[in-house]
Amino acid sequence: MNKKLFLMLLLTIGVASCGTEKPEQVTFASAVQSLTGQATKAQTSQTVDNIRRQLTPEVRQRFGNNALLIARLESRDQASVLIQSGVNRDVETYVTPDGISLSLRDGVLVGTRGLGFDLMNTDVSETAISNRGRAVRVHRYLDGESKIVIKSYICDYRGVDPIVESCKGKDTQFQNSYRVSASEIVASRQWIGPEVGYIQIELP
Repeated sequence: MNKKLFLMLLLTIGVASCGTEKPEQVTFASAVQSLTGQATKAQTSQTVDNIRRQLTPEVRQRFGNNALLIARLESRDQASVLIQSGVNRDVETYVTPDGISLSLRDGVLVGTRGLGFDLMNTDVSETAISNRGRAVRVHRYLDGESKIVIKSYICDYRGVDPIVESCKGKDTQFQNSYRVSASEIVASRQWIGPEVGYIQIELP
């Protein structure tokens, strides 16, 4: 489902309607005020719990039963629902109504777009979430002069629920955490970069 169709669907279910709002209308109206913090006609701040409760089977059906995510950007205290917009080999991309996108490989964040100071791409081929141990991460960012900046980190893994990934680089360290069920990451807290901070991601 492309962005235009996504926005049309939001309008169809009453985001811009007047009168008494149904729960799903509140959910998606708030989703438009997504991770960027850009205000829309919907001024009601939604929590992850509220969004999760309102994603009923009926609401999911209106989205064509497409795969969804719920995400919360901690630094801006903004939560949004995202819909799967595409799959490229083993990378799934999810998008908010206003075009913020997250790309994940097996639940691990490998790229963002539209947040500012985006994570352009990430080499997580050595990520050792399933077998613990140690791995190397490589992050690529776009700087203020539109040049690619490469950062590398050594990561160690511990724990079971959640699995904690502790990474250290030359001048930065961070911790990601992952909750896994049936070999699938169902919820996580992952670091995007020093300017954007952490994002919480979960399956609804």
